[in-house]
Amino acid sequence: MTPLPLAVVLHDKGEPIEDVFAAARDALARRPDLRLAGVVPRFGPPHANGRRSMWLDDLRRGDSIPISQDLGVGSTACCLDPNGIATLSIRLAEAIAERPDVLFCGRFAKEELAGRGIRTEVALAVEAEIATLVAVDRAMLDGWIAFAGDDWTELPPEAAAIVDWIAALHPLARTA
Repeated sequence: MTPLPLAVVLHDKGEPIEDVFAAARDALARRPDLRLAGVVPRFGPPHANGRRSMWLDDLRRGDSIPISQDLGVGSTACCLDPNGIATLSIRLAEAIAERPDVLFCGRFAKEELAGRGIRTEVALAVEAEIATLVAVDRAMLDGWIAFAGDDWTELPPEAAAIVDWIAALHPLARTA
């Protein structure tokens, strides 16, 4: 049985997964034979309470989706923006419909553990046999396994590991 084209970049809290995904995106974008889609997470300027804003760079459209909201100076509440999460779901579904070679899905985190977020889109991408990348914090691993089972590839938080995994699934086409 062929393993699913699903890879988890397993990382510890605080590791710069945003930089890893961005470096992998940049390396894979140099391959003209690959169609990339999905989102790459990044941090933006701080909100009034000092927490960094969270953004997703859409590889297909070339714009960015804010997924956090500024709740004010003293706020300690969850700052995820439901409108940003809804936009993310729509954008991933549109990308999946175009059948890219590689889909970056961002993070599997608290929203996904609660049954929301990008769960449906990850499942749709895997069902469509699209090489799918998801970042999972080690603290969320049990929830990920409850969702996805064990038919996925674990990758270290290194851009080279992502690039090598994609290269194994999509060898560079030889030119005459």
